[in-house]
Amino acid sequence: MFNVEEAQRSNVLISGTNGIGKSLWAMSLASKLQRLGWKVIAVDNVGIWKDKSDIKTIQFVVDNKIKTPTESIIYDISFLKIQQQRKFVEALAHYLWQSRVNVEPNQWVMLILEEAQLYMRNVRGKESQELLRIMTAGRNRKIRCTAIVPDLAILDSVFIRLTLQRYHFKLAIEENGKRKFRNYYGKDFCRIATEGLDVGDCLYVLNERIQIIHVPEFRATIRPTPIWQKRVIP
Repeated sequence: MFNVEEAQRSNVLISGTNGIGKSLWAMSLASKLQRLGWKVIAVDNVGIWKDKSDIKTIQFVVDNKIKTPTESIIYDISFLKIQQQRKFVEALAHYLWQSRVNVEPNQWVMLILEEAQLYMRNVRGKESQELLRIMTAGRNRKIRCTAIVPDLAILDSVFIRLTLQRYHFKLAIEENGKRKFRNYYGKDFCRIATEGLDVGDCLYVLNERIQIIHVPEFRATIRPTPIWQKRVIP
């Protein structure tokens, strides 16, 4: 259940509590997009994509230097402090835009952000201007964005408005998250999201049409090849 045409028009949102399959589903979408000829750039601040994704290349980031992404790549930024992670994502968004602003790109790019609330809590602030531009105008440069978050309450509403394809896995019982979810989808769907979804189940929203689906567990057949050696930051 993934609409590629909609993924070209708007962004993608994946939400849900821990351990219910949202990251694996993002990896599954990344795998599909690669088969369709997209370049996928996954930014992983947790360190889980290296073991479960089938993106072939991974860079272990130990500073804010960006290796030119000529192919699909995982940026593992789990060695960086949170402030460094934010600066890296902003620099990456700037690079993606600048690399395509004066050319007519022939390949779509999907930027996937694990724990995206770290960068999208307030995308209208000074620290997220490049990311905001990618979210709002990236379609004109064939760049789209996928955000993986625990719930809607910790995500800037600007991104939600720019996302017409959403996957909502099990919702935690935290009241702010439930309130935000109810505001978007009403009491019945909020009750389903908190009480009626098992692992792998989600509410699939496509252009305001909502249905319950079960996504298959993703199992990669290959593992990424590191292009930088790991080292610990002092």
